[in-house]
Amino acid sequence: MVLDEAGEAAGMAAMVADLLRANLADSAARARVAARVRGSAVLLADDRGLGVTVTFGGQQVVVAAAPIAGAPVLAGAWLAMATVCAGSRSPLRALARREVRVVPHRPVQALVAVSYVLKAPRAVSRADRRRWGR
Repeated sequence: MVLDEAGEAAGMAAMVADLLRANLADSAARARVAARVRGSAVLLADDRGLGVTVTFGGQQVVVAAAPIAGAPVLAGAWLAMATVCAGSRSPLRALARREVRVVPHRPVQALVAVSYVLKAPRAVSRADRRRWGR
């Protein structure tokens, strides 16, 4: 895992990198997906103009504190993106609730992969819900 902390979105990038690092270490399935996918996806808190790019490149995942042009984008308000980037909310659930939206660009595999790899494991999600009374 490589973290490029340049730019205003360094905090968001660090949060994404920490979650990716933990999820890849804890799950062989997520690590396999990350190793097979090639490409980039942008996670964008559009109300604050902050975005990070996650780039999958074989044995390396790079999190850069700036969005790149031409990559598929998962975008929403800062609070919605923070819950997704912290693994508290599934990107698919956030999409279903219209809290975030997808701005598709080809190829979309990296966006699907980052959505899968970012989601906290089910056991962690249950513990969080119990802790927060949900």
